[in-house]
Amino acid sequence: MNESVLSKIRTEYEHKRLKALNDLDRRKEKVYTMFPRVEEIDKEIALTSIKLSKIILLKPENVEQEVTKLKEKIDNLRKEKSQIFKDNKIPKNYFEIKYKCSICRDTGFLDNGKRCKCYKQSIIESLYHMSNIKQMLEKENFNEFNINIFSNQKFGDEPITPRQNMYTIFATCEDFCNNFDKVNNSMLFYGGTGLGKTFMCNCIASELIQRGKTVIYQTAANIIDIVENHRFNKNDETQINKENYKFLFDCDLLIIDDLGTEFNNSFTNSELFNIINSRMTSGKKMVVSTNLSLDQLASTYSDRIISRVFNEFAICYFYGKDLRWES
Repeated sequence: MNESVLSKIRTEYEHKRLKALNDLDRRKEKVYTMFPRVEEIDKEIALTSIKLSKIILLKPENVEQEVTKLKEKIDNLRKEKSQIFKDNKIPKNYFEIKYKCSICRDTGFLDNGKRCKCYKQSIIESLYHMSNIKQMLEKENFNEFNINIFSNQKFGDEPITPRQNMYTIFATCEDFCNNFDKVNNSMLFYGGTGLGKTFMCNCIASELIQRGKTVIYQTAANIIDIVENHRFNKNDETQINKENYKFLFDCDLLIIDDLGTEFNNSFTNSELFNIINSRMTSGKKMVVSTNLSLDQLASTYSDRIISRVFNEFAICYFYGKDLRWES
């Protein structure tokens, strides 16, 4: 990993922990000022706990009696403190550290030494320069979805209107997120430009990131660039190139936008199949969007890719008038 990237992320996590500790200190100071007895209780509990540890370590003749006595004292002090909190409507967990991530406690790592998902997502955001996308996800998510911008008039020979079609697609995408850990489906969005495919990709990305999933969102062209950097710079490949490539296979969800805009040849076909096949084999999900029709996809990509996508992806067809040209 690029050391500057890791250093920046480590610093961010240190700041998170320091902020959580400082916030706790401020909360304690506020309560101690209003209720001095709470501070006295906390000091008594601390001193009594030290005495308890010494007795257990030294093991005098009456160790059991002394241990019971000190434990009862600590228990009574805690009950008194709890009653003060209750009488004054102070939340029970007011003196607990409030971490951004309760799983890793803002360290970035789990107890077994592995990276926490929040840490992985921080790396992904740094590696793939997702700051602009992150801002976009705040505007384009399920809560901001407006079904009324889609026409309720028949479109061509389609059996239902674009609005009715989007109701179905919206429900399918919500179900995809709600059952992300239960089902093994990936999704293909296809149709013309300006019909909501990218918006729906953003909705899914936003929802799953909020749920703690690691999400990579890249155009097909950018993904090919990542693969080429990994494949053709083996002798002097940087760690950051390795991480870029590895995350294509390891992230919880890979979103490939604008499939069909990348330079297409036997190499790109082979590498795309490798990514799709590896993720499908390991149960990792994908969302792919393209402006190409199903016939165009079939004529552009290898039979192996088409077989995987057509047989194992839920296919959503977007149609209607280009919304970007609507007033």
